[in-house]
Amino acid sequence: DGAPAEQIALLHLEHQEVVIALRGLPRRQREVLVLRYYEEATEAEIAETLGISTGSVKTHASRGLHAVADLLEGSA
Repeated sequence: DGAPAEQIALLHLEHQEVVIALRGLPRRQREVLVLRYYEEATEAEIAETLGISTGSVKTHASRGLHAVADLLEGSA
């Protein structure tokens, strides 16, 4: 009975850590990652929305993901 509550609490903490890490990113990286992973937009949709090329979307996503991973490893 206690496991689901613990899992929910852990997921909430992980979500908070990700949100904090996203806030530490440059604006464009944050926008790309939010559109991609929270809004589930495609690279083409993100490019159109932000007025940038799909190559730029890929670059911002890659750099943003690496930065978030580094920030999360530092908080672990």
